[in-house]
Amino acid sequence: MTSETEIKRAPSLRISNVVRGRENAGNRVKYFVDPNGHGMEKAIPEDVVLRRWRRRQLEGFSFHGCRLGPNLWRATIKAFGDDVASLHELSFNEIDEQRKCLSGDEMSKHWKLPSNENLTCLLNSISSAQLELILERHNHKDHLNRFGVPDLFVFAKRSSADTSAAFFRLVEVKRPRERLSKDQQQEIIFLQKIGVPARVLRLMER
Repeated sequence: MTSETEIKRAPSLRISNVVRGRENAGNRVKYFVDPNGHGMEKAIPEDVVLRRWRRRQLEGFSFHGCRLGPNLWRATIKAFGDDVASLHELSFNEIDEQRKCLSGDEMSKHWKLPSNENLTCLLNSISSAQLELILERHNHKDHLNRFGVPDLFVFAKRSSADTSAAFFRLVEVKRPRERLSKDQQQEIIFLQKIGVPARVLRLMER
């Protein structure tokens, strides 16, 4: 069932949401990465969207992106603190050094942070006011066992040397009949409300 959160299909991604060649792989599902089903490359839904985004072409831009963990913002606070001004001043090398403070267990699936390059770009692409609200929300005691962080951070850069995105989106990827949880729905609504470009992308099987 389509939720009210999904009705607003903005911001545009300009990639196809049509998937073909459904294949059950354990408890996951894989589809052809190519929207027309060409080639042999298959991937789980999140990676299908990510790879299609990376293959976008627009003169003057290169396209990048990464998966996001459910504890993204808690892990960020744990590694770097919650001072927004300090977070925006972190260099690539400083992020590399400070993230090493996380133990091996904390850097596992549930506490995993994006690569230094992607995390730097994410932090620098969100305004100080937006970042402060996000960290406050995810650091609040009432939010401790709640998740909802979107699956993907996808972005475009004008130059490989840029440390912030020319434009970006946070994307929650859903299979055709997969339920959008209450936490996921509320997170998308929250991000949209504070002006962060976030949306749900529901795949359509053919």
